Amino acid sequence: MLDYKRITLSLSPVLLALLWQFRDEPLAVCTCISALAGLATWCLVPATTSAFKRVGLSGTDLSKPSQPVLAESMGVVAATVYLIATFLFIPAQFRNWWATQDLQSAEHSSHVFPFDRLGEYLSALLSLQSMVFLGFADDVFDLRWRFKLLLPTIASIPILIVYYVGYGVTHVMVPVFMRPWLGTHIVDLGTLYYVYIGLMAVFCTNAINILAGINGVEVGQSIIIALSIIAKDIANVNSGNAEADYHHLFTLYLLLPFVAVSCALYYWNMYPARVFVGDTYCYFAGMTFAVCGILGHFSKTLLLLFLPQVFNFVYSAPQIFGLVPCPRHRLPKMAVESPLPRRLVARLQQEANSDHASASPSDSDSGSEIVVGAPAHPGSDAQREESPSHTSGAHRTLSTAMLSFAKGKSPKSTKVASTVAGSRSRSRSSSTRGSVSGGSMNSTAYMVPSRASLEGAKPLGLTIIRLYELIGIADVERDEEGSMVSVNNLTLLNLVLVKCDRLNESQLNNRILLIQVLNSVLAFVIRYRLSHLFYF
Repeated sequence: MLDYKRITLSLSPVLLALLWQFRDEPLAVCTCISALAGLATWCLVPATTSAFKRVGLSGTDLSKPSQPVLAESMGVVAATVYLIATFLFIPAQFRNWWATQDLQSAEHSSHVFPFDRLGEYLSALLSLQSMVFLGFADDVFDLRWRFKLLLPTIASIPILIVYYVGYGVTHVMVPVFMRPWLGTHIVDLGTLYYVYIGLMAVFCTNAINILAGINGVEVGQSIIIALSIIAKDIANVNSGNAEADYHHLFTLYLLLPFVAVSCALYYWNMYPARVFVGDTYCYFAGMTFAVCGILGHFSKTLLLLFLPQVFNFVYSAPQIFGLVPCPRHRLPKMAVESPLPRRLVARLQQEANSDHASASPSDSDSGSEIVVGAPAHPGSDAQREESPSHTSGAHRTLSTAMLSFAKGKSPKSTKVASTVAGSRSRSRSSSTRGSVSGGSMNSTAYMVPSRASLEGAKPLGLTIIRLYELIGIADVERDEEGSMVSVNNLTLLNLVLVKCDRLNESQLNNRILLIQVLNSVLAFVIRYRLSHLFYF
């Protein structure tokens, strides 16, 4: 683990010096403040974990064999540092205006403060602050889904009002193939456009929350989406259009500190996680993207970057809307891969089952101790013939112990002892017990898709499940009569596990992030290479 305290102490003076050196350049100031915010988050997250646990904000990591208890809702730390950084950046963003006012002369008397830009920036921060507060309330009180749909709508009201007062643009361009039908190339949606903007805010905040459940996936996908938008803005910031350049800079001012605090949080949340980010971070990240997409005027491009989340929402719709039974937690489950060959595991299972079926009640007593290999003396009966009951009991005990070892479990109720005289026999017995009980240490944990019962599913839900099975995106279990019994939980995480067998948690997270990266490439190809086929 990196010594984050020394790195922070070393880099902070350098960043402060750069901040002072480039104090007249708002983008450079934003970059330095963002870096300082990232370092602050990097230090504050581990420093506050004990306080969060002390007040009950903790959860069990069910995807680990040891099931550690981790501090939860640590996204509020990153969000708080982000808000502080964006507040500190307000004077720097308008520093050029302050300098002009100091040197104002008669010809500059008409200079007016850009209240519209300040209003946009403050409304964005107000929506983000509201969403952080509401997300933290969800972590504490575990709100129902209907409130999760309502809260982002309320938090988006400030940016909707600013959009209405500042722009009021509600028309959209019609694709080329639809223009002959409509007889125009522009359609004014009016109030429906504001409904669309509000729904996009609701979708962004909940989409990241739905695609969650393993270490690092919430923060990882958010970082990739944010970096994709930053790359788009940097490539277009010097377009020659002053209004467009302002919108690109506005987005950069919001996303640079977001990426900084998210990277610091990802360091503690990636596999194996030391903290949980909670719903607070999911809502905070989603509202950040919604604010940038709405006020930055690139809502269609934002939806292209959210295609994995869109697919995950559509794929999950049967469970979300109650057509198929939906368990409270749909995250993948942990399984343990045996370090022994599969054929040996199968043979041990058969032997254990057969021995258990033929065992007497006295032999099956979990409290009895089976003595294996008693020392033989010349002329004794033990040298000539071994007791049948002891032989079968020893065979059954060893089979059970080896099977427990193969499954990665420690046989708590089985004692394997050796009574060979001397310290050599005692050490051999100790090593035998250690190897058996240490089976879980040598086993490999991997993820398997969790499943939902189809008992009580509605007819429409069953039809959708059959369609999913037909196109190969659902693993359906059927009974002897061919009726559907269960299906994998309908999330992208479980679908990846259905298609890719035996992935551990880190590998599953990497697959999701790879899908997000490839989608960003596809989104840019559609936006900048194929859009002329639909709009010109």
